[in-house]
Amino acid sequence: MKHRKVLIIALTLMLMGLALIISPGCTSTLKAVTGTYSYYEVTDGKVTYFRWNPMSMRYHTKVLEEADPDTFEAIDSEHGKDATTVYQWDVPILHADPATFKRLRKSYAKDATQIFYGRTRLDGADLATFERLGDGWSRDADDFYSGSKRLEVCDINTFEPLSMWRAVDSQCYYVKSKRLENVDRESLEILGGVFAKDRAHVYWLQHIVDGADPATFEVKEDRMQSLARDATQCFIGPRLVTCDELTPRGHEYCRC
Repeated sequence: MKHRKVLIIALTLMLMGLALIISPGCTSTLKAVTGTYSYYEVTDGKVTYFRWNPMSMRYHTKVLEEADPDTFEAIDSEHGKDATTVYQWDVPILHADPATFKRLRKSYAKDATQIFYGRTRLDGADLATFERLGDGWSRDADDFYSGSKRLEVCDINTFEPLSMWRAVDSQCYYVKSKRLENVDRESLEILGGVFAKDRAHVYWLQHIVDGADPATFEVKEDRMQSLARDATQCFIGPRLVTCDELTPRGHEYCRC
């Protein structure tokens, strides 16, 4: 009896799949079932972009009104082009050359003369010396980039990305693609949990941690919202916390 039920279920699923294949208007559903979550279709003289949202179990669809259906072709599931324009999803990539546009890995693309991060052109990037470094960092012979942001680094020869959020060189400290002003680079110490400190201040990302004592400040774990402490106080991120807010393990660390 059990085998018979399994056979009936299998046959039902096969018939459902067959119905999807042969029924008009079911292309989007079929593609979702088969794991194709975004794609372009050219039908009835229109270019349409489909994106499946597995949370809502629905497709977002958008007609590319300006796209030329006669010359349109999909580059991959998220990029397409016609004779004059390159698209990411349903949005044009301004300045991109369709004839030479090429998708690279990890959000990057290029054409014959330019580099793009997402849809943003990396202004001033030198195509001949450009290289991707991981975690959204890239560089050319003259500068470093965080995502689409050119940093204008202080010392290119000593520049070092620390994570997707932070970087240092011999002269400056960078957080979220910006150079932090007024940091004492000579005494700067990089800590876990996106903390850092110099002789005057403790920093959590780009924020000064008010009231924290740099001389005694330490971090419990290397994660974004780690507990940290100085000789008399405890912090989560940039925020001072009290013993009432902490778990028993937090009590022990914070000397409650």
